[in-house]
Parts: sequence; C-alpha cells; structure tokens
Amino acid sequence: MTHATLKTLSRDIHGFADEATDHLKDAARTTGAEASDAIARATRAIARAADRLRDEAETSAATTRAQMSETVRAYPVSTSVVAGAIVALLATFALVRLSQS
Repeated sequence: MTHATLKTLSRDIHGFADEATDHLKDAARTTGAEASDAIARATRAIARAADRLRDEAETSAATTRAQMSETVRAYPVSTSVVAGAIVALLATFALVRLSQS
C-alpha cells in the first residue's frame, strides 16, 4: 500500500469515526425514537468504515499476492531459503513460548 493510499484510508476512517461519534453523542442527548435513529446512523457509519477497510485490504492482498508470486518465480532458491528461515524462527518462537508456560 502506498503512502498516499494509507493517508487517504486514514482520513476516510477518521471521517467515518467522527461521524459515528457525532451520531452517538446525539443519541446520548435524546431519547426514544430519536436516539434509536442516531444509533442506527452511527452503526451505518461504522459499517461504511469496515467496508472501506475490507475493500482496501482485498486490494492490498491481491497486489501483495501478485508481487510474491512474481518474486517466487524469479528467485525460487532464495525464496526457499527465506521460507526455511521463517519456519525456523516460528518454531523457535513456539518452543520458547511453550517452555515459558
């Protein structure tokens, strides 16, 4: 994900969070149907934020997957060495965690 994309995503999420906060404040100040409406609007704002995050994650995952696939095809030996090192580190981490419990 590029810096500009992260900045835009951050701005969008903050906007949705501010909108949800405003609606929740409205709900706290009112009662009955008005409060229910404000909570529903806040819920929709949160859902839009989650949708935006999901869409961006899907795009980012697809790009990363394509780049990884290209790298593996270009450097198969190096990739297997790095993968082996990662597996060894994960095994070491797991053993350390198990020995601490």
